[in-house]
Amino acid sequence: MNVEEETPKYDRKKRKKSNIAYIIIFVCFVALLLTLVLSFGDLTKMAGAFTEMVSGENVIYLVVAIILAIVFFILYPIPLMLVGRRSGLKSGRMDLWLTGNCEHFYNGVTPSSSGGQPFQAYALYQSGDTGASATGVILMNYINIVLCSNIFGFVSLIFYPKYVQGLANIEGLEMDLSSLQWIAVLGIILNAANLVLFCVLGFSKTARRAIMWAFKLVLKPKFLNKRFGKFIPAFDRYLENAQSTAKVVLSHWKTFILAVITRMLVLTILYSIPFFLMMAMPSLDIHPSDYWLCMLGNSFATVCVAWVPTPGAVGAGEIVGAVVLGSITVKSGTSLDFQVAQALSLLNRGISFYFVLILSFVTSLIFEIRVSKRIKAKALEEESAPKENEENKEDDK
Repeated sequence: MNVEEETPKYDRKKRKKSNIAYIIIFVCFVALLLTLVLSFGDLTKMAGAFTEMVSGENVIYLVVAIILAIVFFILYPIPLMLVGRRSGLKSGRMDLWLTGNCEHFYNGVTPSSSGGQPFQAYALYQSGDTGASATGVILMNYINIVLCSNIFGFVSLIFYPKYVQGLANIEGLEMDLSSLQWIAVLGIILNAANLVLFCVLGFSKTARRAIMWAFKLVLKPKFLNKRFGKFIPAFDRYLENAQSTAKVVLSHWKTFILAVITRMLVLTILYSIPFFLMMAMPSLDIHPSDYWLCMLGNSFATVCVAWVPTPGAVGAGEIVGAVVLGSITVKSGTSLDFQVAQALSLLNRGISFYFVLILSFVTSLIFEIRVSKRIKAKALEEESAPKENEENKEDDK
């Protein structure tokens, strides 16, 4: 039996420790969030902006923003489900849906949002798929995500001059204009480079050979080779199977295109949230015609800070988002107080990121409980099988 085809074993203590670790990580993240809120700016003005939203006639727009976040969360795993089912994964629809939504939590609590995809591959393996097949599907799903973010990032540059004007249109802003420009350029370049890198890893035999060469180089010392050298053929086979799965996914190009279109629509829902938050503030001169500027401005801010090494781009996302939101008021000739912009940005992050992260945390726990029960039931079935065989033999006698 291949290493990647072995059935996961149930370990009650290991599972319990894993769930406790998730809770500890989540509590630490909440502490970080509270620290951010308390140090973000003038809480009085920020509270005033929020009060204006909930007490005004436009509070319905705030409700719409929250509903959009929930709809985004429900629809987010659909591209993974399309790709996974088409590629022949054993994981069922519910497993794929849970796996797809676990991504938010693991991306949110790891530097540079790097933990989501490794966990998803592990999750599909726990659901009964081989490690190579799971990795290939998750790789294609990630390429889908990065491709869509690149499309949004480049299209959002149409309004880049307005983002720059927004800097001068915010009162109380202490930020160097050149900093935003460099963040934008670096964010767009790194996001595009990320897409190229994972496309190469997914389809290039040369890249696979380079990875194997590096792996063998690391294991060249005798003491390492003696202990881990036996895994070299299995690892090579694993990479080859992962690339084969990625090619199978791409061979169903109609399904992949449908997954990309679906992802674009789902991200559009997410990026639309700030528009409704601004509509909820009666004091701001915002009109339906500002939708595209606001939606693409939010996607611009998201792409720009995706590379920031803090978990979930905490801190950078809120600040850059505040600057972009300020650009919406340029055409009206009115200035926007930076504290109000921060309040809007923080509320946007609270609904579209932190709220979704909490839902994802709950989803992760549900997935762990679901897998634990399944593996435990299978372990009990395997334990009872020998006993039944012995009883049958006794009956035969």
